[in-house]
Amino acid sequence: MGKASSSKKVARAAGLGGSRAYGTRPPWTYYFAVVLLVLLGVLGVYNSREYLDNKVNNAGTIAPTVGTTWFEGFAIDECGKLLPPIKTTKDPYGITTKGDGVIYISPKVKSAAGHNATLGKFASSIGMTLNAGEIETPGGRLYQAGDTCEGKPGSVYVMTWSSPSEPQSDGVLQDKHEVNTKAGYEDTCNPDCDSGVLLANDQLVTIAFLPTAAKHKTPNILQPPASVVSKLTNEISTGGTTTTTAPVTPPTTAPATKTTTSAPSTGTSTGTTTTVTTVKPATAKVTITKAKTTTTKASTATTKAK
Repeated sequence: MGKASSSKKVARAAGLGGSRAYGTRPPWTYYFAVVLLVLLGVLGVYNSREYLDNKVNNAGTIAPTVGTTWFEGFAIDECGKLLPPIKTTKDPYGITTKGDGVIYISPKVKSAAGHNATLGKFASSIGMTLNAGEIETPGGRLYQAGDTCEGKPGSVYVMTWSSPSEPQSDGVLQDKHEVNTKAGYEDTCNPDCDSGVLLANDQLVTIAFLPTAAKHKTPNILQPPASVVSKLTNEISTGGTTTTTAPVTPPTTAPATKTTTSAPSTGTSTGTTTTVTTVKPATAKVTITKAKTTTTKASTATTKAK
């Protein structure tokens, strides 16, 4: 009896401990933790995006601002040879070129204005691959760092000239890392699309793929040609406007009109009449000269009756 009783107690205890009602209770703590993580993630993404948007907008509040127009001459130096100017119709941001070797910088949005107006932004606008290790013009060959150029491993370079009148030897190689936290921008001085070399008004820039230069040496990068310099100078002087000269209309002259005026004769004598002919131009006044008439009065013999 004691043994059976003990077995029943054990079975009863096991049944209570393994109750289905207890095992199916929802794990509220786990659910709460998951929801909290999701909310924190969404909040973090929102804040990051808002911070990035504010940073981009703040960088776009300085020149060149939306509505401003700048001009910069450029060229592509591919292993020591200048490529023909790039022709394109793409212009998503207001930074493009028209096949004349000039970069037209007229930002349409803040994300392409101010310190957002970079060489990388220009490249992405026209469908050009350009970064610190690659360069490929639209329809051209892709060059990557280390590819053979003039029999040697090559690299991507960017050089600028602050004025079109500067000689080639005054070019500045863009190879520094500059950060201006006060102005709110970072210029890595490489042609990456989201940063890179800042575009500027009335200056020249050459993007090049050349044999890798020795350390602390500057490669021989070609300057944009004279045709680009001439076009840039013209755009700067005219502000990008085209002057149209109206055709010259030749003056119209009315046909000459002959006017004949005769003075009337007076008296009974025969006089002399002079005729004057005056030519009347389109706007000229008609001058009439009276003819002089010499009149000799007839003598009348009067016989006085005696």
